[in-house]
Amino acid sequence: MPQPVFQRLPGALPSPGVPEETLPYLGALLNAPGWGVALVDGDSRLVWMNDLLAALCGRPAALCVGRFLSETWPGLAPPLSPLLARAQSGERVAEELVSGRFGEVGTLRHLTVSAMPAGPGVGVLLLLRDTSARLREEAALRASEEHMRSIVEISCDGYFFHDRGQFLEISPGLGRLLGFYETAELIGRNILECVAPEFRAPARDVMERGVEAPYELAVLHRDGRRIPVEVMGRPATYQGRAVRMGAVWDVSIRKAAEERLARMEHFRDQFLDAAGDGFKAPLQALHHEVLALQHAPAMPEALTEQVGRVGQGVRRVERLIRQLLDFTRARLSNGLPVHPAPVHLGALAERVVADRQRAHPGRDLRLVLGGDLKGCWDAERLHQLMDSLVGNALHHGKEGASVVLQLTGRWDGVTVQVHDPDCRVPPESQGTLFEPFKHRSGCAADDGLGLSLFLVRQIALAHGGRVSVESGAVDGTRFIVWLPREDGLAASGA
Repeated sequence: MPQPVFQRLPGALPSPGVPEETLPYLGALLNAPGWGVALVDGDSRLVWMNDLLAALCGRPAALCVGRFLSETWPGLAPPLSPLLARAQSGERVAEELVSGRFGEVGTLRHLTVSAMPAGPGVGVLLLLRDTSARLREEAALRASEEHMRSIVEISCDGYFFHDRGQFLEISPGLGRLLGFYETAELIGRNILECVAPEFRAPARDVMERGVEAPYELAVLHRDGRRIPVEVMGRPATYQGRAVRMGAVWDVSIRKAAEERLARMEHFRDQFLDAAGDGFKAPLQALHHEVLALQHAPAMPEALTEQVGRVGQGVRRVERLIRQLLDFTRARLSNGLPVHPAPVHLGALAERVVADRQRAHPGRDLRLVLGGDLKGCWDAERLHQLMDSLVGNALHHGKEGASVVLQLTGRWDGVTVQVHDPDCRVPPESQGTLFEPFKHRSGCAADDGLGLSLFLVRQIALAHGGRVSVESGAVDGTRFIVWLPREDGLAASGA
């Protein structure tokens, strides 16, 4: 049995009174910081209390000493009585939590109580510490932690705390994602056990280096399925020690959508390539046949004009098909693909003018070249751009009007201009010239489906350039295309 506190004091009183020689010993206890001290006799009568305890209960010690606890502390006496009984039986009670109404105003307090026998016939020594503030802080901290966990749980599909790769805590959401409805099964296990084998090495490297940027990997469900997730780690404090916290997002829906989109894009590209090749071969064969008839020495003169019209129709159908395919690519791929290579734009422009001159032998078509016209561009696309602008001007210009194709090279790029002095575009129409399927009067329309100027703009944008129009009563209309050199093309992401 534990030795009573006052057993070593000589002449311990058999009565509830406290001998004078015990006062120095009690004085040392009274100085214990933060503790209220009281001596209670065997009848639960308060014999002695220190100043801190008097302040805690809000009543002077003189009004409490000599009275029963049920009178002095009516709200606290019921939970204290079992502890006093245990101490009176010789047991030492150490730091047990007692809650009750305490003091004059009856404030609910949470007290840490220790009780020990004070000696035969003396009673019980009580030590009380008010832990209400600490318990409130701990409760507030727990509430705050639960609140933060709730926020994290809502903002992601799951989270976990780990220390050097070992699970310390796992949210229910992450447990469900991994197929564990009892998250305790995962506590203490290594994180890498839940990671797909092919991702374990990079995941270990990320954890060792403390990477905080999001990264993707695949985790293993309990049934063996691989689930793509995105993970982001941060330093955190868990139960007073520095650990790591990870937030997890299930990206399987996004990944499935990306795969479907990739399959659709692949199918689209296959379809467009097949359609282009399917139309291209018979049209080219028909075009060659028309050329052979036009150059045949025995061609009757009456059929020459008809064969020429057939040739024009074939070329027009070919342009329409190419425009439709390019329009589909531009809309589905958010732009036209380009394949840049070294090219001399002056040589391309000469080909455009020569082809258009043969188709319009009676028109005045001029070419003006100046500056450095070498660069890295998609030759086929820029041939299409210049041919569309020149064809548009020839289609809408008067028979006697001159159409000028002018290329000017500078250190940072090349300007392509097509000038029709007899064409006018109203100001209200200039803002919508480059929209698709726009058939307008004047020189702002083309001879196809209303797509040529739309494709001109798409080609310029694909090269990192731009296109604009200037039109006035005096100088006619100019379409101006600016094409940067290789740096601009690289910046455009081509």
